[in-house]
Amino acid sequence: MSPVALVTGAAGGIGSAVVTTLVKHGWAVVGVDLVDRPAGLEGIEWVVGDVRDQATVEHALAAASQYGQVGGLVTATLAEQRGSLESLDPAALTTVFDVQVTAAWAWSTAVVAAAPSEASLVHISSVHAQRAVPGMAAYAMGKAALDALVRAAAVEWGPRGVRCNAVLPGFVPVRRNEHRQTEERLAGHPLLRYVTAEDVAQVVAFLLGSESRAVTGVSLPVDGGMLATLPHWA
Repeated sequence: MSPVALVTGAAGGIGSAVVTTLVKHGWAVVGVDLVDRPAGLEGIEWVVGDVRDQATVEHALAAASQYGQVGGLVTATLAEQRGSLESLDPAALTTVFDVQVTAAWAWSTAVVAAAPSEASLVHISSVHAQRAVPGMAAYAMGKAALDALVRAAAVEWGPRGVRCNAVLPGFVPVRRNEHRQTEERLAGHPLLRYVTAEDVAQVVAFLLGSESRAVTGVSLPVDGGMLATLPHWA
C-alpha cells in the first residue's frame, strides 16, 4: 500500500510541483486548495476548501482514509500583505497568520492524531523568515512563526516518531511573480539561476521520506545561495 500524504495549497506553483513529485515517488496524495483541481494533476484525490476550516481538515482525512493512514503532510498555502509596517491592516495581518501558521498547526495536530505511528510534516516557509526587505513584514513574521512551530513540533512529537521540518525557498518564478525577474535579483543567487518549484518539491520529497529519518526541527534553505550572500555582493 502506498504511503499517503496531504498537500495544502496544492494548486499553487510549489504546491502542484510537490503533488506531482510525490506521486512519482509512490505517494498517494490528497490535494487541498480553494480552487478546483488544475489541469495536469489528475489521478489524485482533490478537496476544495479553506484550510482554516476544520471541516476541510476532516474532509481531507476522510478522502485519504481509502488509501490508508496519513503519514505525510505538506502545507504550501500562501497569504501575504504588502506594505510598510505602519500601514499594515490588523485584520489582513490576522489572515496572514491564520493561513500560514494557525492552519499549519491545525493540520499538523490532526495528522499526528490520525497517524498510528511515524509521520513526517513539511511546511513551506521562506527565506523571508530569516531576512527582511521593506514592505514584506507581514509575510516575514508569518514565516518566522512557522519556523518556530516546526521546532516546537519536532521537540514535542519526536518521541512519538513524528518529524517536522520546513523548506525555505528563495525567489521561485511562478505565474504570480514571474514579472519580478530582474538581473539584479538573479545576481543575488551564487548559482546564477533561479530556484524552480520542482527544485523545492524534490527537497520536500526527501524530507517526507525515510532517507531523512534522522532530520527533524530543521528549516532548510532551497534558495540558490541567497542566504549565503553578503548584501553588497548582491
